[in-house]
Amino acid sequence: MDRRSLLKAVALGGGAATALAAGHAAAAPAPQQVLSGQIGPRGPALAKLRAYVEAHRKAFNLPGVTLSVVDGAGFSALITAGFADVERGRPVTGDHIFQIGSISKSLVALCLFRLMEAGRLDLEARMVTLLPGVALAPDSPVTVQHLLSHSGGLPDDAPIFPRTADGLLWSDFTPGSRWSYSNTGYTLLGNLLEHLHKRPLHEIIEHEVLAPLGMPGALGAILADDRDRYALGYRPWRADRPYPLAGRLGPAPWVDVAEGNGCVAATAPQMARYLAWLIAAARGRGAPLLSDAGAARYLAPVVDAPDWAPGARYANGLAIVKVDGRTLIHHTGGMVSFSSSLHVDPAAGIGAFASTNVGMTNYRPRDITTYACALMRWSRDGGPEPKAPDLPNPRIEKPQEYVGVFTAPDGQTLDIRAVGAGLSVVHDGLAQPLQFRGPGRFLAPQGRLGRYHLLAERQDGRVRSIWNGPVEYAADPAQPRRPVDPALAALAGRYDNESPWNGVARIVAKHNGLSVDGETPLKQLPDGSWRVAADPTPPERLVFDAPLGGRPSRMTFSGVDFIRRSE
Repeated sequence: MDRRSLLKAVALGGGAATALAAGHAAAAPAPQQVLSGQIGPRGPALAKLRAYVEAHRKAFNLPGVTLSVVDGAGFSALITAGFADVERGRPVTGDHIFQIGSISKSLVALCLFRLMEAGRLDLEARMVTLLPGVALAPDSPVTVQHLLSHSGGLPDDAPIFPRTADGLLWSDFTPGSRWSYSNTGYTLLGNLLEHLHKRPLHEIIEHEVLAPLGMPGALGAILADDRDRYALGYRPWRADRPYPLAGRLGPAPWVDVAEGNGCVAATAPQMARYLAWLIAAARGRGAPLLSDAGAARYLAPVVDAPDWAPGARYANGLAIVKVDGRTLIHHTGGMVSFSSSLHVDPAAGIGAFASTNVGMTNYRPRDITTYACALMRWSRDGGPEPKAPDLPNPRIEKPQEYVGVFTAPDGQTLDIRAVGAGLSVVHDGLAQPLQFRGPGRFLAPQGRLGRYHLLAERQDGRVRSIWNGPVEYAADPAQPRRPVDPALAALAGRYDNESPWNGVARIVAKHNGLSVDGETPLKQLPDGSWRVAADPTPPERLVFDAPLGGRPSRMTFSGVDFIRRSE
């Protein structure tokens, strides 16, 4: 839900493997504690999974991890690793609540499907006919189904009453014609549920979904009243710049969330109940939530979603993806201080949910849940042992191509040196290793360089320049400098929003145009607003206004204000 991510779309704590009776939380964590039945032939797979979770946690500097795996035969296991509170050394247990983020959308969708089956809602009805006062044009064709499948064309994170010229939300493309993720759409769906049920959304979710699934204690809203039940959340120590791999973390601010785009919190054992229902629903059994036909419609893909993953399709709050040739149900969730992932392999009757108490790092525990499904399938069906997903590998291809001294117009230099198989950089008297972030893309986390990635620009196959935001460091100090349009230069700068969801956006002007953080190009529209220049273009809009001294003092991003500040 963080706009920076959108624009770029881009210590052991008592780890335990514990067999669980369905619906019962684990006692105090203990290695291989058995609460119900025997782990039996699944033991080796769970041991491998536990080892991978711990290695993965350390590689990404995750404070804590909680993980549930289930199969259609009634088996459920819990794995925990790391800390619910790092400073106090308190390990994660099966009793700790974790925020599931956007996985909540599938539960909101279930509430709407239950209304449909009760004859109280037509999913093909237009939102303007169902929700009085909704900020859509009177002739808007956006339907409930469009919002359920993220095919309504609405922006991702605009307020439901945006500060736009007409005060209305907009659809960037013909609803139903393609897919574009929209938290705003699911916020509206939560508002619709409240309007139809005449009660708060969290009560609706708890009564209509969580209670029938046998998830007592799971929460339909994230409120400070329940904070003591949660693992302590963390986020990057510096929120104004790219997060380095396994970088420093600090406690995250608490944020109440009661909107339909990500309001549910639960323990991993409670989420095992939802996994079990998804397995049954994918096999044609919708009880206790839906009829069998309703469950089939709920899980049926509605629209292609290539921006989610190559070849992905999207149903109703859940994506349908291909993993190693298998069709899986999948979703992730990212919050200010938590990140989660869910995978279900319907054909194998296996599911996994994982969550970690850190947010705003662009991380999701997808690899943990995909590997969990593969290992559980292997433990039952045999065959070749699945390969564990790769951990971060900072190896740089052809590091010598980047070695040299690069010079900025003011004479400052980047001295890039080979160090073993990697690279280091010396800038302004500070030497530090470079983190490899992709071909021609690096991060020097310390000092002023850490505000932006280092981006290599090539000419005739050779590295011509290294860019750090608006500053070009040239391989040849004598090469001509390319001018920047003064009108664009006036728009450039740092723009801040105080919400922990939004933070800092740096607008950069170069010779070739305007960009966010120096690497996400923007394109100006005929009405003077700007959009991300990706293809297909997302529905977000940027407007620069409130000029002062020839420069805008405000940037409005999809109806949210960012105020210009000096560095």
